[in-house]
Amino acid sequence: MAGLLQDTRFAVRQLRRNLGFTIAATVMLAIAICANSTVFSWINGTMLHPIPGARHTEELVSVMRGVWNTSPTPPLSYLDYRDLREQNHSLTGLLAYHSDWITLTDAGATPERIYIGNVSANFFDVLGVKPLLGRFFLPEEETRPDAVPYVVLGYSLWKTRFAGDPHIVGKVIEIARVPVTVIGVAPEGFIGAAPGLRDDAWLTLNPLGTNEYRLTHRNTAFLIVLGRLRPGVSREHATQDLETIMRRIVAAYPNDHLGTNTITLDPMWRSPFGANVYMAATLPILLAIAGVVLLLTCANVATLTLVRFVTRRRELAIRQSLGAQRLQLVRQMVLEGVILSAGAGAVALLLTSLTAKTFARFFPANSLPIALNGAVDQNVVMGIVALAALASVLSGVLPALRSSQVPAAEVLKDGSASISGGTHNRRLLSGLVVAQIALSLALLVISGLFLETLRNLSAGDPGFKQDHVLTASVGLATAGYSNEEVDAICHKILDRVAALPTVTVASLTDWVPLNLNRKTDDAYPVGYTPHPHESLEVFHAEVASRYFETLGMPILEGRDFAPYDDRKAPLVAIVDQTAAKRFWPGQDPVGKKLHIGNSVAAVIGMVQNTKHQFMNERPAPMVYMSYFQWGYETVVQVKTQGNPNDIAPAVERAIHDIDPRLPVFDVRPMRETTQMATIFAVMQSTFAGILAAIALVLATTGIYGVMAYRTALRTHEIGIRVALGASPGDVQRLVLWQGLSLTAIGLSLGLALSFSLAHFIAAFLYGVGANDPLTVSVVVVLLAAMSLLACYFPARRATRVDPVAAIRAS
Repeated sequence: MAGLLQDTRFAVRQLRRNLGFTIAATVMLAIAICANSTVFSWINGTMLHPIPGARHTEELVSVMRGVWNTSPTPPLSYLDYRDLREQNHSLTGLLAYHSDWITLTDAGATPERIYIGNVSANFFDVLGVKPLLGRFFLPEEETRPDAVPYVVLGYSLWKTRFAGDPHIVGKVIEIARVPVTVIGVAPEGFIGAAPGLRDDAWLTLNPLGTNEYRLTHRNTAFLIVLGRLRPGVSREHATQDLETIMRRIVAAYPNDHLGTNTITLDPMWRSPFGANVYMAATLPILLAIAGVVLLLTCANVATLTLVRFVTRRRELAIRQSLGAQRLQLVRQMVLEGVILSAGAGAVALLLTSLTAKTFARFFPANSLPIALNGAVDQNVVMGIVALAALASVLSGVLPALRSSQVPAAEVLKDGSASISGGTHNRRLLSGLVVAQIALSLALLVISGLFLETLRNLSAGDPGFKQDHVLTASVGLATAGYSNEEVDAICHKILDRVAALPTVTVASLTDWVPLNLNRKTDDAYPVGYTPHPHESLEVFHAEVASRYFETLGMPILEGRDFAPYDDRKAPLVAIVDQTAAKRFWPGQDPVGKKLHIGNSVAAVIGMVQNTKHQFMNERPAPMVYMSYFQWGYETVVQVKTQGNPNDIAPAVERAIHDIDPRLPVFDVRPMRETTQMATIFAVMQSTFAGILAAIALVLATTGIYGVMAYRTALRTHEIGIRVALGASPGDVQRLVLWQGLSLTAIGLSLGLALSFSLAHFIAAFLYGVGANDPLTVSVVVVLLAAMSLLACYFPARRATRVDPVAAIRAS
C-alpha cells in the first residue's frame, strides 16, 4: 500500500509538471465520456426505466394484437381483454387502460385540460404501485358507473391544482361537468403505464356512464394492455398462451375480429405504446456514435501520452538502471492515466447533470403529454465510472506497456535516435494517427448522411400546405358537452373565426397530420370478403367542409363535405388516391360503399395523397369522414393571409366570446406542430454533427502532434540533408509525404468502415443513399484538407532548420 501511495504521488507530480497536457487530456476525455453518459442517461430514463415507480418493469410486457407497427391503435376490446385476463396461465396479472384528454371543470376555477387514464381496477396492483394518500380502485369498481365516480389524482396535479391538500381524499371535484370523488393520490414520480407519456389522473373504465357500448361489444377495440410474466415464464411461452386464447375468441366471434389477430408481446423498453418504440430505434445509434468518439479521444490521448513517455525514456532508463522493476514503471505510468481518467470522469459527471436534462429540449411545443428527460442516478454514475476505467485502459495502459520496454544501455547513449523510441513506438504512433483519421471519416460520413436526411425531410412535400395555417384545439367533448351542444358551438366557432380580418377560410378537424398521432380504423369495400388475418387498417380522420381548401389539397374526384352532412344524414366519406387504388383499382371511387369501423359510408370524393405521421413513411390509405357525423375532438383550422401568430389572440377571443368556459389550448401555427414529424432526424443530425465536429478537431490535432514530434526527432537528419544540398522544397515534401501517406491509409480504412456502418443507419435515411457519393466525396476532401493543413506547419518549420546547429546538437 505504501508503494502504491508513493507511485500515486509521483504520478501526480508528473502530471503537474506537464500541466498543459494534463488539462487538454482531461478536457478531451471529459467531453467524450459526457457524450456517452448523456445518451446513457436518456436511455436510462426511458428504456431502462420505462414506467417510473413501477415494480420490476423487466417482468412487464405490452400486448399487441394485429399488424405490429411503431404507433398502433389500442388492440383489444374490453370483453377480449377480460377473457385474456381470466383464462391465461402465464401472467400474474393483466391490466388495461385507455388515455385521453378531458377537462377539469371545477366551479369557480379556470377549466384545465388534463390527460386522464381510464384503467382496469387492477391497474396499480399489476404495476406494483402503492398510493401516497387514500387507496386505489377495487375490483367491483372497474366498470360500474357509480352515482359519484371515483378518481385517483397524479402527484403533480395534486400539487399544482389542489396545492398538495393533505385532506383531498374524500372531496368531490368536477371532471367534464360531472362530480367525482377523490379516493387517492399516486406517489411522486409515477406518471402512468405508457413510457414517456404523462397521465394526470385515473378513472375506472367508463366511470361517467357515457359510453356503455364499448364495454359490451367485442368490435370496439380501445384498450392498451400490459401483463406481468409469472416467474420462470418466457415471453415466447406467454405469447403462445395468449395466442391460443385469442384463436378461440376469434373462432367464437369471427365478425367482430376481421383483419389480423395475432398476438405479440414486447418488453417495455421497446413497447409500441408510448415513446419507447422511437427511443429504442434512435438512442442506441446516438450511443454508438458517442462510443466511436470515445475511442477516437482515447486514441488521441494515447498518442499524446506515448509521446510524453518516449521523451522520458532517458529518465525511465536511469531509474531502471538504479533497480526499478518494469512492473513498477508500468504501474506509475498507468496511474497517470488512471488519475487523468478519474478527473475526466468527475468533470463528466458534473456536465452530465446538466446535459441529461436537455433531452426534452429536442421536442417542439406540441399537444402530446410528453414526459421525457434523462436523470443522473446510480446507474449513470456507475456508467461514468466504467467509461472512465475504459478510457484509462485505452489511453494509458497501452502506451505504458510499450514505453516500459526500455533498453537502458541503448537509451543512455547520446543521439536522437536513441531517444526516438525505436521502430515499434513509431509504428504505434502511426497506427494511432491512422485510427483517428479512419474513425473521424466514418463519423463525418454518418453525420453528413443525417444532415442530408434532415434537409430532405424539411424540404419535402407532405401533400398539403403548412404555411399561413393556424390550429387551435377546443375541449368540447372532453368538457362534458353533449353531441348537440358540440355541433351548435362548432358552427358558431366557424362563423366567428371565418369573419376575422385576414382569415380566408376556416374549418374543423379532430386530427392534425405529422404530429406523431396515429388515428386508424378498419375499412373494406361493401361486398368484399376479407381474407383471414388480412390487415384492414387505414388512417382515419374527421374533417368539416373546406378542410381541404384550408390545406390546399385539391379534390380530384367528386365533392367536398357540406354542412348538411350531419348526424341526421347518411354517412359519407372521402378517400385519398392510395385508398381508392387499394379498394377499387382502375375504378372511379365516387359512389362506392365502404365499411369503416362499424358503419357503412358512401364515398363522395377523392383527394390527393398526403403524409400522415412521418415524411419518410410509405403511402398508406386514408379515409376522411364528415366531422359533423363522426367528430369528437375539436381542432379549429384557420388559413390566414399573414403570420398565423398574429391572428392567434383573435381566434382565442372569438372562441371564448361564445362560451368563456371553453378550454382552448395548443394555439400555434401548423408549421410548428408538424415539426414533430422530423424530431428524431433533428436529434440524430444534431448529435452526430456535434460529435463529428469534435472528431474532426481531434483527428487534425492528432496528426499535427505526431508530425510535429516526428519532425523534431529528425532534426539531425534534416540538418544533414540540407548540408548536402537539399532545398527547402525537398525538406517540405519529405515531411508532407510522411504525413499524407498516413492520411491516405487512414482515409482508405475510414471509407471501408463508413461503408460498413452506413448500412446500419440506412433505415433512418431519406432522399439519400447509405453510400451517397457526394457526401463521401465532400467528407474525404474536407478531412484530407485538414490533414494537409496539420502536416503543413511541421513541414514549414522543418525548412527553417539551421544545418550547422542541427548537426552540432546531435
